[in-house]
Amino acid sequence: MNSKSSPKGSGALRRDRLEDDPAVIFALDNDLRIVYCNAAWDRFARENSGAGLERHRQLGQPVMACVPDVLKPFFEDGYRRVLTSREAWQHSYECSSPSHFRSFRMLTYAEPDGSGLVVVNSLTVMRPHDEHDRVPLPPEISCYLDEAGVLKMCSHCRRVCHRADHSRWDWVPELLAAPPKRVSHGICGICRQVFYPDSVEGPTPLLTP
Repeated sequence: MNSKSSPKGSGALRRDRLEDDPAVIFALDNDLRIVYCNAAWDRFARENSGAGLERHRQLGQPVMACVPDVLKPFFEDGYRRVLTSREAWQHSYECSSPSHFRSFRMLTYAEPDGSGLVVVNSLTVMRPHDEHDRVPLPPEISCYLDEAGVLKMCSHCRRVCHRADHSRWDWVPELLAAPPKRVSHGICGICRQVFYPDSVEGPTPLLTP
């Protein structure tokens, strides 16, 4: 499918007006399959080690395939609520790069003609990481790999979980810039409490009063 193909029905948002928007924008059909991604999607993929995630590869794919398992119930429920209620849904989240803290605001709303959803991800904050947040990469990264050699990374802040202490999540930009081949995703205690206090099942939040 051509990323600039005409939307279904005259009431759908015009894709050509979304193409050059700086926000990462994608559209879903009523079965939550990706039917459009704008140019910013590819730019974001290139800047975040997203080889193989180019938009032409995503068209027709279930959007849930792009969502970490731990967040699937949250996002599927949100998307389906918008389809049913026709009311927009907003959600803030963090997605930092090796060099910068980044915060985004996601707005999901129903296509006017009922053909699906449009999801707009706008950058709200970007600043260099504070040097004191950085943990120097140890000579041996095995302290961050589990018994199967898998690195566990927070889906939001992108810190990595320490093997010996699962309550410890370190900011190691080298492991974000060049992760090992096997990476799994979870949510650290802080991000769970900040972004999903009532929505994502899991261990008791790690923050204490």
